[in-house]
Amino acid sequence: MRPVVGRDGSGTRVRVGGLLWWALDEIRVRVTGRSARFSQVVLELAWNPGPGADNALAADVLRGGFAKRAQLWAPTGSVVFVAPGAGAHPGVEPAVEAARGLWPEAVVTVVDEAVAALAGAALGTEPCACVVVHLDARRTSVAVVAGREVGMARLVPGGALGLAEAVAGHAWTRHRLEVGHEEAWAAVVHGGAFAPSPPGREPGPVHGARIIGYGLCPRRSETVVLSSAELREVMGPAYRAVGDAVARVLREVPPDTARRAAHGGLLLTGPHPPGVEDRVADLTGLTVHRVAEPDAGFDHPQVLLDGVDRLLAANPPAPAVPAAGPDQDDDASRQKPLMNLLRLLPPHGPDAGDW
Repeated sequence: MRPVVGRDGSGTRVRVGGLLWWALDEIRVRVTGRSARFSQVVLELAWNPGPGADNALAADVLRGGFAKRAQLWAPTGSVVFVAPGAGAHPGVEPAVEAARGLWPEAVVTVVDEAVAALAGAALGTEPCACVVVHLDARRTSVAVVAGREVGMARLVPGGALGLAEAVAGHAWTRHRLEVGHEEAWAAVVHGGAFAPSPPGREPGPVHGARIIGYGLCPRRSETVVLSSAELREVMGPAYRAVGDAVARVLREVPPDTARRAAHGGLLLTGPHPPGVEDRVADLTGLTVHRVAEPDAGFDHPQVLLDGVDRLLAANPPAPAVPAAGPDQDDDASRQKPLMNLLRLLPPHGPDAGDW
């Protein structure tokens, strides 16, 4: 189980993993073992603050004792930031400074999330150009990617939290029920708005507090079942905005790149609702492929992490991590007899026998 990073001083939701709810997290942190010598920290900056917003949230997570909570036994030799717009993301620069202050020996890499998403999709044949639409917590990034370089990108406000808030607002106005983000997001994913829910994940009732007059009655907890038609109507505007952004980025790149991207199609990554690819195809006129997170992705989003691994495989980080010193070697030699006694190490020598 990965450690949970609690709320920071601003109250921003910051967690690592969590069944289904990771899509609502604005900063996601993972620790992956790169080798026996060092570990790798991957931070996904799933928000893009506007003017006047706090740009230092990711930096605050790192400085706020993350390394201790994450139990980083091996030295941290690689730190990767995945963000829409890569280095242009307002939160990247403060986070890079924090990482270099914490781990001076680490190799720091910044990756555009659209490029990581394309690499992590593991398509049979990667197109020379395509449009990548990645759903974040607060924004949906729409980018033309050609040769693993972003040619043009746009951000659509809303994201996963926007979809959840739209469903919650609908429950408030239509059904006089106040529901939380988690309840609303479960309806987005499993409500069958764009495709029938898979067996075992049929939409269930949405629980909330009944609204009476101008206030809530917390003791009157009630439920309502939102139909797929309701949910489709509620989420429709968000995907119409995505369709408009796709048209804009294709107009803003050179004509040859636009033609190749249109031929390569559109890639949906992130926690998009099942079946929405047909709706996006109708809106854009492009061939659409949705990359679903693997089953384990409901605990830990995996596609971007796979993309980071594939991108770094071409140029592996080589940090200046110091080797074990003589004192550490002496400690290990003194511990070997005890470990042999406890059968934690296989015996050596001609009389060792079968282990």
